[in-house]
Amino acid sequence: MATRDIGQGEDVVRVPERLLITASKVKQATLARAAVAGGSIQSDCWDLSEHQSLAYWVYVEAELQDHSEWYSYIRSLPRDFASIPLFVLSGNSPSGMVDTTSSDCVQWVAAHLPHSLRQRVSEQQSRLFGDWSHTRASPVVSRSRPVSNWRLYVWSWLVVSTRCIHLGRRPGSTRHVHTTDTSSSRGAHSIGTQDSITLAPMLDLLNHSQHASISTLFDTDRREFVIKTIRPFKAGQEVFISYGPHDNLFLLAEYGFVLGQNPYQHLELDHAAELWVAAAKARMQGLKRVAPARLADIDTLVDMLKQRGLWGDFALFPGDTEPPYRLQSALRLLLAVEQQEVPLKRAIAQWERWRRGEPEGTESNGLDIATSSWIRAACQGLVSVSARMLNDTGAMDHNALRDLGDARPSAFLVHCIHTVWLEISTIAAHHCA
Repeated sequence: MATRDIGQGEDVVRVPERLLITASKVKQATLARAAVAGGSIQSDCWDLSEHQSLAYWVYVEAELQDHSEWYSYIRSLPRDFASIPLFVLSGNSPSGMVDTTSSDCVQWVAAHLPHSLRQRVSEQQSRLFGDWSHTRASPVVSRSRPVSNWRLYVWSWLVVSTRCIHLGRRPGSTRHVHTTDTSSSRGAHSIGTQDSITLAPMLDLLNHSQHASISTLFDTDRREFVIKTIRPFKAGQEVFISYGPHDNLFLLAEYGFVLGQNPYQHLELDHAAELWVAAAKARMQGLKRVAPARLADIDTLVDMLKQRGLWGDFALFPGDTEPPYRLQSALRLLLAVEQQEVPLKRAIAQWERWRRGEPEGTESNGLDIATSSWIRAACQGLVSVSARMLNDTGAMDHNALRDLGDARPSAFLVHCIHTVWLEISTIAAHHCA
């Protein structure tokens, strides 16, 4: 909270360099600890990435508990990340990461995430398991302080994911001060030239607002990481920073919260497009009069769109009055072949004329209608799915959650999932009209 009026351009917080936790500091401290435990070890043996290094540091300091010099910082961190889907779905052991039958809670959450969010969580799981495996196999880690507690590592990994900040350093710039004390995790106070992210105690207590406007810099004179606010705050107001221009699916996956009125909300249609392609190929295969070569046309066109960077990222926004270019581009090409049975070469030539803004021929109006019909059908499908999901999440009141016992998802996670489905329903219904 602001204890006084904070004007535009004023500092919100300054964190001294000696308190910034970076991969280079973790490397120095871990090498020193490994050397004490088992003799000298070469620095080039350190093969952990920045995220892996910071997650390992958090893991070690948390495991040390009150023996850690950073115990007060560790105690300031969340006890769990129960509102982040990855934390819920990661299981109690690495082998249980994708085991959706391990508990009612895991099964319920997995079944109620939108497809694009499930994909994002699946990608997170792959990175998490890869980092866990790589860290455990590191010879330096093995000689310093091995990693064995899966749930503690998941928590540590998410501490870094949710709290690390970018230093914003230009490539090739230098901002390190050499120190000689490497006997403890607090000993190395310099930021290495290779460091791009850091954990900054206290700074990570600031919450996100889409209305916040900030600038960040590393003050090389005072050796401090600084956040300045562009938006003024009155005494008594909560002071916010911005985590970036993110939609609610991203915020829920990465940070475990959503915004009630998110200006970046949109409807993702990638999964609908993938399902349609599979269904279109099945329909064509079922038509005896379709030549086998025609079945390959759909794959050829999808590959062409991918090569040109035009496949995927199909998004509809609440204020759209016509389909976005990427979605139109894909649909006009695919529908010409699948619905209008235009020969492949002719469809591509017609599509290229459309892209250049030239007259396309007699099929143009038909493609406009087919594109609009496809979008309405996709949105109607999402309205139907979201209605079922909203009914399920709305029914998960406190009594229902209590009945699940220890296997229940957190009430806040249920609220967040309900919010994203409500968002999907609202935007899809708008585009069904």
